[in-house]
Amino acid sequence: MQKTSKASYVVKIFEEVDWTGLGIHLAIIHGSFIRDERPRDVDMILVIDKTYDEDETVIKIMRIVEERTGLEADIYIIQDPAEANCFLIWEALRNGIILYQDPVGREVLVKTINICYDFMLSREKLRYTETMIERYDKNVA
Repeated sequence: MQKTSKASYVVKIFEEVDWTGLGIHLAIIHGSFIRDERPRDVDMILVIDKTYDEDETVIKIMRIVEERTGLEADIYIIQDPAEANCFLIWEALRNGIILYQDPVGREVLVKTINICYDFMLSREKLRYTETMIERYDKNVA
């Protein structure tokens, strides 16, 4: 299956989900379900309305994912943009599909992207990875 037809297939599977009714502001799907012929699970990033019970909402989404795909869902929730896993967010945005977003979800996503951009830029300027490897090499030698 080509990437565009796979993306269309993924969107079609989830197009009838009442994201608003579930208290979801943002839903991004990424990972093996999008890129592999035999995915292991369905990776999702969600922003859930603060007035909804987070655990209950996640269980509902997991049930929907399993019913529609036959696979388990692996869900990551962005609660606070400052605490988001930037590597995961970057990867999801690079290779994922935004299934749903409303103005609140878009605002959280923009804040998260800005924070992660600053974080990644700082890592690059400080040569964080290279410095860690150099320290490791010194300690091993």
